[in-house]
Amino acid sequence: MRYVIRGLEIRSENAAKPAGSASRWVLRWIRCLPHDLSGLDIGCGKLRYTIPLSKRIAKVTAVDSSVQLDRLQIVSGRLRSVRLYASESLRNVKIHSLEDSTWRRRRYQVVLCTNVLSAIPCTKTRQRLVRDAFSCLAPDGKLLITTQYRNSHFSGWKTDPKAIPYLDGFLVTGKRGTSFYGLLDAAALTSLCLRCGFRVAQSGHVKELAYVVACRPRLKAR
Repeated sequence: MRYVIRGLEIRSENAAKPAGSASRWVLRWIRCLPHDLSGLDIGCGKLRYTIPLSKRIAKVTAVDSSVQLDRLQIVSGRLRSVRLYASESLRNVKIHSLEDSTWRRRRYQVVLCTNVLSAIPCTKTRQRLVRDAFSCLAPDGKLLITTQYRNSHFSGWKTDPKAIPYLDGFLVTGKRGTSFYGLLDAAALTSLCLRCGFRVAQSGHVKELAYVVACRPRLKAR
């Protein structure tokens, strides 16, 4: 997605990380999933976690902005668009743009939203994305949300004229334009998930990663 903040165009696709920077903790979490699940990867980026998901579970739907899905970039070591790479190499993965409503009409046993919210410079958009995750989650499903909650660059950005404090992070201008980098800890993620209707089963921090595992509320006995 792209946003205009203080006259600057924010290109969230610049925050997408390659497969080589995947969190070991998230990869271990994926490897513990049952095989016969359907999954949704919201903000799939360069398929950093879509590919491990596709190797573990039966079906995966991956969504991101059209800009991110259709631009040429290095995806898993190859110069391809995300759409083209998935069609050529990932038979059990379906790609949809965020603008497409098809993926929102389905229910999934597992939903991932990894390092997406901390690249979004808008609290309403963050909340809307988490509400989408809630509506897409099957009654017995679980959601994993991760964000960065600390970053070694932040201390330098505090005195860098190219870095503007905004929301819970910075607007940073570089060679590829302006990007937003926010910091959300487990408490902020927990609060957001609760506001969007989830029941939080687990939360915490692993190195620079904040995470929440959430599910739908238990039905009250009549």
